[in-house]
Amino acid sequence: MIKSGNFRELEIYHLAHKFVLDIYELVKDFPKSEDNNLTSQLRRAATCLPLNIAEGSGANSNKVFLNFLVFCYRSSLEVEACLSLSKDLGYINNDKFNIYFEKLDKFVRKLYRYMQYLDEITGNRKNDRTQFYRQNKYYADQSFKQRENMRPSY
Repeated sequence: MIKSGNFRELEIYHLAHKFVLDIYELVKDFPKSEDNNLTSQLRRAATCLPLNIAEGSGANSNKVFLNFLVFCYRSSLEVEACLSLSKDLGYINNDKFNIYFEKLDKFVRKLYRYMQYLDEITGNRKNDRTQFYRQNKYYADQSFKQRENMRPSY
């Protein structure tokens, strides 16, 4: 575990931070009519990635930090859906979609591995009464398995 609040030491934080900057660059070319819709939603979902990592790292508990990482993972799914909509609406082409999907996928893989690491050092959680964590971790596990099967081929 990192020292409390020192998110700056985490590779996942730096990947997420860079990804947000890339997303802001990407949406500059979106139609102005999307400023209060898809553009805004994509920026907000992407921005949640590093912010949840930073906020969660300030917790005095791995359990709480893991909950924030689950939120981060869920936001990455939202980003993926926004990228897919952007492609289908013709705002980005297949090449750009693939580039951004790869960046997101790299981040999600590292995030998931870090979540597994924190889960392991937290100990046996089978008797954990934190239903919220167990339920969200289960959904993240299932979603990640589905993601493995749905990766686009290049």
